[in-house]
Amino acid sequence: MNKEWKKRKRRAESVAEEAWDHLVSALDNARSFGGTVKDRAYDFKDRAGDLAGEASDRYSSASDRVSSVSNEAWKRANLALDALSGRRSRTPWGWIAVAALGGVAVGWAVAASAPKAIQAASDRFSDEPDELPASAEPPAPYEPVVPPVTP
Repeated sequence: MNKEWKKRKRRAESVAEEAWDHLVSALDNARSFGGTVKDRAYDFKDRAGDLAGEASDRYSSASDRVSSVSNEAWKRANLALDALSGRRSRTPWGWIAVAALGGVAVGWAVAASAPKAIQAASDRFSDEPDELPASAEPPAPYEPVVPPVTP
């Protein structure tokens, strides 16, 4: 019985060792496959996030365009309604005030710099004599240079 018992024990141990090896191998494969699946899931999640961000940017851009076009359409529709009902358009007093203040500022700048410009111009032109000195010789007469023609 001793021999038979040892034989069974060895057989059970070898089966247990094989089972353990298979289990470890299966777990390692599952870990590597799980990691691969996990990596792919993160890749898909990142790609979906990128696409969602891109879609959000496009939506925002389109929304801004539609909003500005919509505001312009409402403004024009209200102006048309006012014109059809005989109401006069409002005078843009703000723009008129800005134009007037701009004109005053430009006029002040010109008035402040004009005396300096006139003085500089008169200084520049007063340094040059109006007439040639008596010792000056007249320029040489113009003689055109004609190249010889070869027959």
